[in-house]
Amino acid sequence: MTKTSKLHISGGSNIFKHLSDALLPYHIKKVGSCLFIVEGTLAKPRIGIRYPGYKLKQIILKRPNKNSALWANLFDFEVVPFEKGREGSSVHFTYPNLLKDFGMYKKDNISFWKMIVRVHDHNVIDGNPPKLNGIDPRQFLEMLKWMWIQEDLNYKLSWKEVGSKIPYRLLNRNGGPTSKGAGRDKFYAALILVHGNYFSADSIRKIIP
Repeated sequence: MTKTSKLHISGGSNIFKHLSDALLPYHIKKVGSCLFIVEGTLAKPRIGIRYPGYKLKQIILKRPNKNSALWANLFDFEVVPFEKGREGSSVHFTYPNLLKDFGMYKKDNISFWKMIVRVHDHNVIDGNPPKLNGIDPRQFLEMLKWMWIQEDLNYKLSWKEVGSKIPYRLLNRNGGPTSKGAGRDKFYAALILVHGNYFSADSIRKIIP
């Protein structure tokens, strides 16, 4: 049975530390068994995260010591959108779909672009987004915020940079290291190129898959 709770996590540079402290007590639970509402309220949820994620794995060592990392991808989670209070599908909120929507409906709106920059730089969404066609602008920004946080946790930041109380490693499905990757910057670069009319969304997908 899924446990649903409201998670109060403020934005800014300390968001990873606050998030790791909040999620850690649940890391040995069944995959996806904890649903935390991170945007909106329990009565009117907009974005949730399911934890633990399927990439979280225990590492078995023959001779572990006190400094051994016995977990991989400790803070992996799934970002979950809500539609009218009901859990929706994250399938529609892939990076290619967001980029396509951005290119079609949002790339020329200066106010919306400034909000994307704030999300990228500070993990915060200030005020009300402008009304634009396509994906609801607030849902776009909130999904992007938490997808970027997930991306940094899985592919970029070490356990020390996150501020985790437990050491862990970042591993891909084959057991290879994924740390020190681009994280959120990869998709941000794609948005910059589309926003600046240097490339179309379709062209960018061939350059930055």
